[in-house]
Amino acid sequence: MPDIDLERISRLEGRNRLLTAWCAVITALAIAILLIPPFGTKVAAQNNPKTLSASELSVVDDHGTVRVRIGAQLPDAVVNGKTLPRGQRAAGILLYDETGEERSGYVTFAPSGNVGLTLDNRDGQTAEFIAGPSGGAGLRIHWQDDAVDLRSDEDGPSIHAVRKKKVAFHEPPVANPESTELCKALRQAKSQLSAEQLWDACRARSSEAACRTCIEK
Repeated sequence: MPDIDLERISRLEGRNRLLTAWCAVITALAIAILLIPPFGTKVAAQNNPKTLSASELSVVDDHGTVRVRIGAQLPDAVVNGKTLPRGQRAAGILLYDETGEERSGYVTFAPSGNVGLTLDNRDGQTAEFIAGPSGGAGLRIHWQDDAVDLRSDEDGPSIHAVRKKKVAFHEPPVANPESTELCKALRQAKSQLSAEQLWDACRARSSEAACRTCIEK
C-alpha cells in the first residue's frame, strides 16, 4: 500500500477552501458591477426591488460600441458623421450596427404623438411604419428617388408609387384633392417652400392630377 501524506492532504484542503472563498467574493463583486447603471444614468428608487427606473440604458459590444440605446430623450441621428435633427423629441429604442451607425428605431414622437418603426441604411432612412395618435397609419419603403407608400388616414386609403420623383401609380383616385389634409398643409407651406419642393412633397403622397389641382389653384 502506498504511503499517504496526511499533512500534504491537509494543506491542499486548506488551499481549496481559500480558493472557494475568493471565488465567492469575485462572483459577488461581478454581480454588483453589472447592476451599477451606466455613467450619467439617473436611477430612481422603487418600492419593488425587481424594478429598475432609468432615463437611459446603453448596451455595448466587445469593442465598446453602443449597439442598443433605450431612452426617454433619445439623441439626434448621426449619419456619415453628420448630425440630423429628428425635428421632434423622441423616446424609445434605437439599434446601431458595428460601426456605430443608427440602423433602426422604435420610438414615440412629441409633440405630434406619432409612434414609428424605422429601418435605416448607412445613408439614412429607407423604410418607415408610422401610426398617428388618433387614427391612421402609413408604410413607406424607398430607394433614392423611388418609393412605395401604403396609407390609410383622413384622406382615405391609397397605394402610391413614385419613380424618379414622378408619380407612377396611385389608387384609388383622390376624390376631392383640395379638401385633403395634404393639400391644406401644402398650401400653408407655400410661403416657406419653393415650387419644386411643393411638387416633390405632393408627388410623394398623391397623384399628379391631384397635385395639379391643389398646387396650381
